[in-house]
Amino acid sequence: MELSKDVLLKEIQDLRDENKRLRKQMEELNTRDRLTGLLNRGALYERLEYEAVRTARGQSYLSMLLIRISDFKALVEEHGRDTTDVLVKLMSQAISESIRSVDIVGRYEDGGFLLLLPDVQPNKGAIVSERLKKAIDKQISPMGIRIKYSVGVRLYKGEPINEFLGETEKLAASSEVEGIGRAHR
Repeated sequence: MELSKDVLLKEIQDLRDENKRLRKQMEELNTRDRLTGLLNRGALYERLEYEAVRTARGQSYLSMLLIRISDFKALVEEHGRDTTDVLVKLMSQAISESIRSVDIVGRYEDGGFLLLLPDVQPNKGAIVSERLKKAIDKQISPMGIRIKYSVGVRLYKGEPINEFLGETEKLAASSEVEGIGRAHR
């Protein structure tokens, strides 16, 4: 049986549409962390570059928060990878549910989350940080595991992106050394 030209063209178009849909799905998967569904580090960096340019052009602000589980490796050793993965998922849910729709959050490292807060006034990042810490504690408390985490908060001042990120990491490290759970800015 011979297929008509119209039927063949329709089949070809359907295959193209399916190919396009699958390509888009692949692109989406390549930007997401598999465990949490949040943006992955590469996608976060792209968004950071975009937000820094947008902030530099306008009269707006950009704050960055780095929330890091303290001594993540010891947590994994004590409670196992599966339990730690559940904790990370719960943290990501608490953070996602506690931020504005314009805020950007992603998994930055095993036990760390990076948040970009566009149009957040100076010193308001620390307030957001405190709200997030409470939300995280509430979300993970049913598990009966107390985790310690550190927070670095930084306002973008037009410096190179790597410097902005590096300074925020230093602030999170200072938070861990000087007082677990304290936000440093």
